[in-house]
Amino acid sequence: MRPSSSPGLGGRLFRLWRIPATGFAFASLGVGGLALALFCFPLLRIIAPNPATGRRWTQRAISSVFQCYLLMLRGLGLITVEVEGRDKIAASRGKLVVANHPTLLDVVLLMALVRNAQCVVKHQLWSNWFLGPVVRAAGYVRNDIAGEDFVAACRRALAEGNNLIIFPEGTRSVPGQPLRLQRGFANIALLVPADMQLLRLQCKPITLVKGEPWWRVPERRANFRVTVGELLPVAPFLACGPRAIGSRRLTSHLQEYWDRDRDE
Repeated sequence: MRPSSSPGLGGRLFRLWRIPATGFAFASLGVGGLALALFCFPLLRIIAPNPATGRRWTQRAISSVFQCYLLMLRGLGLITVEVEGRDKIAASRGKLVVANHPTLLDVVLLMALVRNAQCVVKHQLWSNWFLGPVVRAAGYVRNDIAGEDFVAACRRALAEGNNLIIFPEGTRSVPGQPLRLQRGFANIALLVPADMQLLRLQCKPITLVKGEPWWRVPERRANFRVTVGELLPVAPFLACGPRAIGSRRLTSHLQEYWDRDRDE
């Protein structure tokens, strides 16, 4: 007789528990972000000796808060987390941290892992009631500012020793469909210029994907795996000649890098 693959009573009850627990986790993220923006970050700006130090303290505070948030998610039984190559990302300074983007939790994972991090964020977050004050206080880079100003902001962030997190897809990927990388990240790497620390993000079973409501939880808790991969130097792509050629080759390289991961 073949064993049944359906979850038992305990598994079904645990899944029912994870629905309100997930709702609580989302509410905690919003309320916590607002509280930090109203009380913690203004205090850091007041006591910081200069704006750069204030941004750095804010980034470290965000990383610490997200580390605690992940501990809460694990304690609630919602997720498990594995990190391979943590020492490499801890030693990283002034790099572009380039990752694929399968789930809504990717930003939280990377911000918890990378203490000296800045992000390129969608301009809509700037006016978001909960997250807008957070991204402004941390000095994150808007994705809609003029081209020269955008490159200058990225260059300044890296010169301060920060790592700049970028998702080349621009949005979450769609399960079962090929990754669609935007070429903007490659232009940033070539114009700044900056070497790239590559990361692979995996989630099994997949959850919190694009177009899926938060209450549709998988039958078992999701395992998030972060693999810190190769440090990709920008020099070979700068040597390709015109920036358009280097940009295409860099985009193709990363497309192949993450496609290998999807085929495994």
